[in-house]
Amino acid sequence: MRNNIRLKMFFISALPNVFLGMIFSCSATRPSQDAVLHQADPLYMEIEASGRELTQKNHVPGVAVAVIRDGKMAWIQTIGYADLAARKPVTPETIFNIGSISKLVSAWGFMQLTEKGLVKLDDPVDPYLTRWHLPKSEFDQSKVTLRRILSHTAGLSVHGYGGSDQGTALLSLEESLNGKTKRNGETVHLISDPGTKWEYSGGGYTLAQLLLEEKTHQSFATYMNQNVFLPLGMKHTSYEWTADMMATSATAYDEEGRPIKKRIFTEKAAAGLQTTIKDLARFAELSITPDSHQLNKVLKPNTITLMETPVLPSSDEGGSGLGYRLMNYEGFRTIGHTGENAG
Repeated sequence: MRNNIRLKMFFISALPNVFLGMIFSCSATRPSQDAVLHQADPLYMEIEASGRELTQKNHVPGVAVAVIRDGKMAWIQTIGYADLAARKPVTPETIFNIGSISKLVSAWGFMQLTEKGLVKLDDPVDPYLTRWHLPKSEFDQSKVTLRRILSHTAGLSVHGYGGSDQGTALLSLEESLNGKTKRNGETVHLISDPGTKWEYSGGGYTLAQLLLEEKTHQSFATYMNQNVFLPLGMKHTSYEWTADMMATSATAYDEEGRPIKKRIFTEKAAAGLQTTIKDLARFAELSITPDSHQLNKVLKPNTITLMETPVLPSSDEGGSGLGYRLMNYEGFRTIGHTGENAG
């Protein structure tokens, strides 16, 4: 399969959380129409065989995979179930929460602020804010810039977020930034001098979410829907769970294989995006081949090139651009993002 993989890849990780203790068989699902159409493609058949083997071996209910060749989506594969009890199969229209891949998508909204002249990449972020400010520390907060936030080089705390059960009241952004989250109880604050080391920070993206809301006077989810998703034709993507999305979403499971409530997030930019494999593949197409007509004025192609350029310092795992991670995977250089959430 390696001979068929381009050196520039976009990691798409959109599947229910791995769980243990439940045995089932994916073989009960019927071959899709795509499977019939692409039986002559060795890569398609290898992914299908590997997918069925790995879902059973690792007790994963279902998987959605998209392959892009020469900048265009070649095909989508869906394996297994979106809901085990109902035997509802995964389809190209199944909604998944995609965890920290949310950061890569939200970075497009943040970079759009720079194209509109609302924010400068290398200006201090804190003076833009009124609702909340970085706590004073021994480190120079004037060095916290959007460029450093998006590349995880701003020296900020809070690696990630656990979210809340759907149906519970969410914290405000200010409460989250002040450390009232159940998972870590940690304020967003400086833990190192900005620009001196790489430190993965979901907290930085929450700070950027506040920045966007302050500069646009809109909620983050509303802004992203109107200015990124709809112009790109991503009609089944949202930072909020809508009623329509709930009807076609994958069931969430815990590590024991029990259905659990879906996760909702105050920290939407960091971890709260819902989408389909079809919409995410379209987004990946535009990352790989940033055609100005396709982008439909959401971002300029040279902005995406900038976002895919490493920002120093890097980490042992690889570098970071602006939203994009640059990593090595089994000998291949990859550009994109990974993500996971409970469920």
